[in-house]
Amino acid sequence: MSITPLATYLEAMLVSVDNQSCSGLADGFHAESISHDWFQRTLKSSDVGSLYKDLVHKLKLEGGYLLLDDTILEKHTLGLEGVGKLLDTKTGGFILGLSVVLLCWSDGKKTIPLAFLPYTKGKSKHDLAVELLGQAKAWGLTPKSVLFDAWYASQKVLKTVLRLGWHVVTRLRKNRYLDGKPLKTRYTHPNWHSIGKLKGGIEVKVFRRGRKFYATSDTSLEWKMVKKLYKIRAEIEEVFRVLKQACGWQGVQQRNIQTYTHHLTFGLLAYHYLQRLKLQTHSGVFVLRRRLISRKLTLNRDDLYSFLDTAA
Repeated sequence: MSITPLATYLEAMLVSVDNQSCSGLADGFHAESISHDWFQRTLKSSDVGSLYKDLVHKLKLEGGYLLLDDTILEKHTLGLEGVGKLLDTKTGGFILGLSVVLLCWSDGKKTIPLAFLPYTKGKSKHDLAVELLGQAKAWGLTPKSVLFDAWYASQKVLKTVLRLGWHVVTRLRKNRYLDGKPLKTRYTHPNWHSIGKLKGGIEVKVFRRGRKFYATSDTSLEWKMVKKLYKIRAEIEEVFRVLKQACGWQGVQQRNIQTYTHHLTFGLLAYHYLQRLKLQTHSGVFVLRRRLISRKLTLNRDDLYSFLDTAA
C-alpha cells in the first residue's frame, strides 16, 4: 500500500484552515497545486481504515481504561445516511447532524481515540458499542475497566463487557431495578451503597450520592475509587473537542457514508500526529494547529512518513 497519497491528505488536514472539505484542503495546500478532485479521489480510493487499525494495534497499549461515548457531528444539509434532527443533550435543543460512537483508551493521564462507528439505520448505539468493544478485544487490549455514562449501561453492553473479561464503572438511571426494586426507592437516605443484581442477573455494587447512582461490576471497589474512575470517563469530552476543532470532524462536507468515514479516520490520524508533535515541541494542540496554518511551523515530511510507516 502506497502511503504517499495518505501522507499528502494528512498533511493537508494539518496545515489547512478549512480541513473539513476537499475544497478546503486544496486551498490550504495551494503550494502543491493539488486540486479538489485529487483529494476527492484519494478519499474514495484510500485504504486509510486498514492503516489506522494497524497503527492502533502497534501502539501496544497495556492496562488502562476504555471510555465509550457518542457525539453529534453537525451537518448543514440532508443527503447523508444517518443525518437528521438529533437531540443535543447539552442544550436540550435539536440540531441537524450525524451521531458517532467513539471508543477511547486512557491511562488516567493521556487519552487517545481508538475507533468509531457512525450511527445509521439498522443498528442501535448499543450495537455499535458492542462492535467497538469487540474490536478492542481483537487488538488484545486488557483494560482494568470500561467507563461510560448511564446511556450505555444497557443489559447488552454490560453483559458484553463482562463476557470479554473486563469490569465496568458507570452511572445508572434512578428507575433501574436492583434486586427487583427501583434504585430511587431502595433506601430513603441520599448516601448508601449496596451489592445486588440488575436485570439479567448482572451483579454490581451500587453507590448513591445525592440524586445520582453509580455502579461497578468490581464489588471490591470503594466509593473513592469509583468516583476517581468515573472522573476519567470525562476525558473523552476533550478528545471530542480536539477532533472537532483541530482534526476536521465538525461539519464534514461529504455526502457519501464511505468517504465521510474515511475523512473522519484521517482526522484520527491527525489527532495522533498532533499528539506526537506535542511531545516533540512541548506545545499545545491548538497552538500547533495555528503555527502549522500560519506556516510558522513547517511540517517535517520525513517525520510524517515515519509516523505512517509505523502503521503501514
